[in-house]
Formats: sequence, structure tokens, C-alpha cells
Amino acid sequence: MGSRRINLGIIANEFFDAGISTMGGFGWAARQVTRCFTDDPSLGVDVTLVSGLSPKTGMPSEARSHGVPIVFRDPSRLAVMRRMRSRRFDLLLTIDYRPTYRVYLEALPRTPVIVWVRDPRPPGDWDEIATLRIPGSDGAVPSGIQRIDCRSLAGIVRWSRLLRRRVRFATPAPHLAAKMEATYGTAPPEVTCLPNPIELEPGVATKSERPRVIFLGRLDPIKRPWLFFELAQRFPDVEFVVLGQAHFDGDGSWAPQAVPPNVRAVGHVDGTAKTEVLASAWVLVNTSIHEALAVSFLEGLRCATPLLALQDPGGLVSRFGVFAGECGGTGCEALPRLSAGLDRLIADHDLRGRLGREGSRWVAQTHSGAHFLAAFREVCGSIGVRW
Repeated sequence: MGSRRINLGIIANEFFDAGISTMGGFGWAARQVTRCFTDDPSLGVDVTLVSGLSPKTGMPSEARSHGVPIVFRDPSRLAVMRRMRSRRFDLLLTIDYRPTYRVYLEALPRTPVIVWVRDPRPPGDWDEIATLRIPGSDGAVPSGIQRIDCRSLAGIVRWSRLLRRRVRFATPAPHLAAKMEATYGTAPPEVTCLPNPIELEPGVATKSERPRVIFLGRLDPIKRPWLFFELAQRFPDVEFVVLGQAHFDGDGSWAPQAVPPNVRAVGHVDGTAKTEVLASAWVLVNTSIHEALAVSFLEGLRCATPLLALQDPGGLVSRFGVFAGECGGTGCEALPRLSAGLDRLIADHDLRGRLGREGSRWVAQTHSGAHFLAAFREVCGSIGVRW
């Protein structure tokens, strides 16, 4: 137990709560940190979620999510300042950084901040994402790929230094440090490793008798899910399972037109049901045009499921699966490489088993609630917040 209780504000634009926001990776991170502290009150950390967005129509400016209060953005800057100061936060944790967070960081100019960098996108990454197109869309710009300028964080860091407010940068993936300066306009003097609190406990993974391949993620254009459905057509004797749902609809979104008979779409799945599906799979396929460190990679590996992907963040896919090579645009040019990679993993039982076991062991030793808490306590101590 810590020496005192602290009030932690977690700032994000989503919270993995479909009734409140979208269901992306930033929201997953906010939820997992919240669970770490609410599941063990003896840790001495009280959590409040702080949304960079306004509440949905009819929703109060303050509500609850994952068992803790959630504060939404108010159009009145004065109201934001009053609301933030009334919470008496000892520490702010931002889930990456978005310009919508700025008003909160300015409202508490002396409160220490940890910026948990999860998906920094320098101009080169945005240029690659801009090539994305949906097959058959006549060149229309897909939803969800508009550039976000996060360089206002540099100004916050500068005046924080003048006010002697401590700001620390952390990331679950050390290879992302090289992207921070071009993304945020500031080069942190040091970057702390803050792992992901992966909570899955699959035990001994029991694989399906029939080859089973899974897709875990949003069914939005940036993930290029159409490639997964195309793979299914090329492997009619393999079961393809889609876990996830779309954020977007209407112009610029994507939805399957003709679903192959060997594809089963189950929507959003969580908890024990999710673990069981992941543990039964032979391969996890990722077809995104961009990834930083996908949580789905870690969850799949924890369940001894090797990876097949068109992105290789930090060499993770090459280490625990098959990297099929990057491909811009629709990604359709990569289908022969994806097919060859999937054929290799399905055919080679020994390779698949070894990659899965090694990946599961690595995740357990690197990304867990215990590892997160140890690192979090250390970075808190470095900025004068002790608990």
C-alpha cells in the first residue's frame, strides 16, 4: 500500500465504452489503467476519466464509466478550469496527445503530467496513410485518415518548464521514441518504457481442429479489412473469424458486400469469450496500412497465436510471425505475399507452435498489469508523485 492516496486524471478522447465513445486502442489503454487501480483499491490511486470531447446529446457533463467518474469537455473555458481544479488532481496521464487535451493541461499548469505516447505519427507516416483507398471507391478519401497536428504539445512543454511543472514522456514501445520530435514538435530528453497492462490469462492455449484465422480490430478503412475477406476467398477450407466493429458509416466508410461462406463476423467481443477465440486461432492477421504497437498483436501473442501482417512495428511481427512487407493504397498488391505467408503458417505446425509459445512468453514477461504498475510507480517517483 502506498503512503498516501493520489487523484489521477486520465485524459483521452475515447474510453472503450460504446455508450460513451468509440472503441479504439486509446480507449482500451484508458480502460486498462482504470481497471489496474479500481481492481485493487489498496494501491491508493483514485481515478477520474477526462474526455477531450463533449458529451453525446442528452448525456450530462459528468457521468461514470468503468466504475469511475468521467468529466466531459465544456464549451466554457472557465467551466473547464473550475471543474478540473475542483478535482484536486495530483497527476495527469494523457493517452498519447491530441489538441483537445490542451485546455485541461492549461487549466492545471503545475500538476505533473505523464504523456503516454502510443501512436506518434510524423509527416512521413501521414503521407503513407494518405495513399489509402478503398477498392472500387473511385478514389474517394476514406474516413478516419485526416491529419492531426499534435505540435501544440511543444508549447505546453515549454511553459511547463518555465512554471517548473514536470512533464514526462513514456511509451509501451521503445521504437516509437524516434517519431516523437517530428510528431509533437519537441524532443523529450528521456523516454520511459511504460508497458501495456495485458490482462489475458489463456492458460494452455487450445487450438481449433480446423485451421482458424482471426482479424481483431476496427472494421474501418485504415485497417483495410477487405484484404482479410479476400484472403478468405483464397483459403476456402480455413475458417476466418472477424472480431470488431466499424467506427464510421456513410461516405468514406467500408462494409463487406459479399461475405464468403467461411467467414464468421462476431462483432465486438471482450473478456473470457475474446480470450477463448484468440487462444483457439492458428494465426492473427493484420492488414493495416499503419500500426504503432497494436494491442491486438500483444493479445494474440499472449494466447500463443502467431502474427501475419503488413506492418512490422519494432520488428515484432518478424520475430513472432510472418511479415509480408508493407504496401500502400488499397493493399491489394500485397495479397500474393499475404497468401504465401498464411499458407506457410498453416502448413508448418512446428513453426506455428514455436512462434506462438515464444510470443506468449515474451508478452507475459513484458506487458502485464504487474509490469505496468512497477513502471508507473517509477515514473511517478521521477516527477515527485509518490504513492
